[in-house]
Amino acid sequence: MKAAAESVKFLVNSAYRNPGSCLSQKQADLAKRIALKFRMKQSYDLKLLFCKKCKAYSPPLYSKTIRVRRGRLIFRCKNCGSVYRIPFK
Repeated sequence: MKAAAESVKFLVNSAYRNPGSCLSQKQADLAKRIALKFRMKQSYDLKLLFCKKCKAYSPPLYSKTIRVRRGRLIFRCKNCGSVYRIPFK
């Protein structure tokens, strides 16, 4: 379990380093599959890498637009156009 958590953390960090490449998409997908297989609680970093509606890999600044309005972060997926909001202080 501990080794799985470390590998998920490593894969997420490597996906952040090169967000536009095909390799980073595979790393993020693998990290999500490992977390789901071992029933780990997904970290906030891993949750932000995927769209909540179409489940596509969409890193911030490359496949999402981010806005700040009225104390919320507003994410819009460029693939499907879905919008979701997160409270921000």
